[in-house]
Amino acid sequence: MTTMPAPLREVADRNEEHVRAYRCSDLIVLLEDPTTPAATRDAVLTHVAPWSDAFQRMIDVRAAFETDLQLKELALQHRQEELGHNDILADSHRTGRTPGWDPVVEAGAAWFVEQFRTLPGLHRVVLAHLVLEAGSLTFSNAGSLAFPGNAYFALHDEADEEHIEMGYRLLAERPEWRLDEVIELLDHAWQIITMVSDRIAERARRDSAVPA
Repeated sequence: MTTMPAPLREVADRNEEHVRAYRCSDLIVLLEDPTTPAATRDAVLTHVAPWSDAFQRMIDVRAAFETDLQLKELALQHRQEELGHNDILADSHRTGRTPGWDPVVEAGAAWFVEQFRTLPGLHRVVLAHLVLEAGSLTFSNAGSLAFPGNAYFALHDEADEEHIEMGYRLLAERPEWRLDEVIELLDHAWQIITMVSDRIAERARRDSAVPA
């Protein structure tokens, strides 16, 4: 990881705390547990699809609303590299099921979209690279255990690390951000990620439960 000044090290340490907590979330534990029934694992991929689609909306909005030229270039690069990954997920493991609309997933997605529309550029970097990409990497690592050889998870295992590093490099180069604001943003964003993930795990278990 990039050599960091003290404030950025605090950000990285706080983010790592959130990543460790997220690894203990219902969704990650479900995927990493070898005793999880195959039907439940399959249901996860069904119900994560709307969040994967929403991720595409998030990075589109980030690119559309960014005005800082350097950050705009980064946002456009990120969008290009993530383009169509929701389709790769859908094609990588067909479940034959439709997830339907879920208010928790939609509310979480709407929160991120609104932040990408209204926050300053460096705060968008924090959300995109330190939160969404770190969450995606954690999910992909767990998914690789649950679905060995799956093309989507293999792709993200490689790409997400670099996307996270992009974020730290930008914050190191552009120190015009306040530590307290970034820490608060991390805390809020990880709560949303965990809320959505817990909901996906809940729906996967419920929809794959064997009737009594």
